[in-house]
Amino acid sequence: MLPKCYAMPILEQWCTSQPSRLSSSHCWCTPPPGWVKFNVDASVRPNAVAGLGVIARDHAGRLIAAVGTQVEQWDVTRAEILAGLAFQGAIEEWMHNLDGIIIESDCRNAIHWLQTAFNRLSKFHVLTDGPDLSFLLEFKQVIFLYTPRELNRPADFCANLACFGNFLWKDCDSRDIPPSLLSLLEGDGTRV
Repeated sequence: MLPKCYAMPILEQWCTSQPSRLSSSHCWCTPPPGWVKFNVDASVRPNAVAGLGVIARDHAGRLIAAVGTQVEQWDVTRAEILAGLAFQGAIEEWMHNLDGIIIESDCRNAIHWLQTAFNRLSKFHVLTDGPDLSFLLEFKQVIFLYTPRELNRPADFCANLACFGNFLWKDCDSRDIPPSLLSLLEGDGTRV
């Protein structure tokens, strides 16, 4: 049997070549070598305060950054879309030389909106008022992926924490990171 053709061969072959106990439906899957994965999430409170959370990790599962941004937003899908772009605060210059980045969220609607808006062949970005995605053009490849909610718990933690104020942890020292976030990351196999 021949393998099926993939729209994103490197990424899909990478995930399918993981041992079955590491399949993407059961635990967080590291990105391929030369890529960085940004897990993003949003949390919206009844008072229209939303927290946007981002966890950035490399191919070895090392934590690169954890970011939380507080915004005023009452629409959950819109907040999830903003979370999909909140990783901009975690970008470092060296990341532009990577083979690509993956933006992973547990909101299918937000991922679909971002994919459609970023597609240069689509006229969606002309017809829709929304955030500016032009900064993504600085990367060689950008892939938007849906992930089940249980595999996005560290980003969800950051989103909930961001409802109380902004934070940015780069070059992470485990003394700066709350122990509950550390235990979520360790559960995913992340090294701090």
